[in-house]
Amino acid sequence: MTQTQNINTSIVKDFKNRVNTICTQRNTWEQTRFKSANDALYAMLGELYALTSQFTNNTKADELKYDWLLSECTKKGITLSKKPTFAQLLVKYVFTDNDTDSRRISSYVRVLNAALQSSEVKSAADVSVFIRKYGGVEEIRASLAKGTKTPLQRAASGREIVLKGKTVATVSTSETAKHVAAAKGSVVLLVGVLNAKGTVDVKHVCYELVPTDNHLSAKSAVNAALSNAYATLNKAMKKVAKKKAAEKEIDDKNKQALSISSDNEQVKAAA
Repeated sequence: MTQTQNINTSIVKDFKNRVNTICTQRNTWEQTRFKSANDALYAMLGELYALTSQFTNNTKADELKYDWLLSECTKKGITLSKKPTFAQLLVKYVFTDNDTDSRRISSYVRVLNAALQSSEVKSAADVSVFIRKYGGVEEIRASLAKGTKTPLQRAASGREIVLKGKTVATVSTSETAKHVAAAKGSVVLLVGVLNAKGTVDVKHVCYELVPTDNHLSAKSAVNAALSNAYATLNKAMKKVAKKKAAEKEIDDKNKQALSISSDNEQVKAAA
């Protein structure tokens, strides 16, 4: 074995060890789901950024890295595009297991590519800052997808719908009455239980704006509820639009049939 081959073998061996170490970290992160799970995820994406930014595809070692990843992904039965990029292979190899959501993995690929193309990211450590600055993995993924609203955009649209919408019911509670000055005009979530009479027993209140130090912020829950309001209305509007399109298609066909029939009658009359 030549000196060059020894060097390439050493480089690729180190690469394999680093990738498999990240795989182990990913497994630990998914199993523990501890409070700082996002910190661990962003750190792993930072490591993958470092490995990808070192890949030039101009050396024998890079060729061997790519071939090894492609082979390992194939062994795992991972679905790949015709000519997968190095970043796609790397992310899919690290994160794919039998029960892993493919959409989530695609989100990681998008985020990694966005980091690689950003002038704000120059090192692995910058990746976490970049992801947080732009609202998290899903926010970045949605912002890169055509015609897709980001989670924050859906929540903003949901807020408009809720504020302009018809009041379903007015509920008075001693809990909310105590904090009118601090929370007036903001969104609150009433957590209740639907009883056998069809009424709701309110058990807890979640505030968008925390009224006192004794309360915990519920912004994420509020945004999720507002996003739900947007998605529900959007789904209903699409259903109506689909129905109108179907009715228009039938109407157009009927008009076309009547036109043909009229033309036939005219031809018969002329004969």
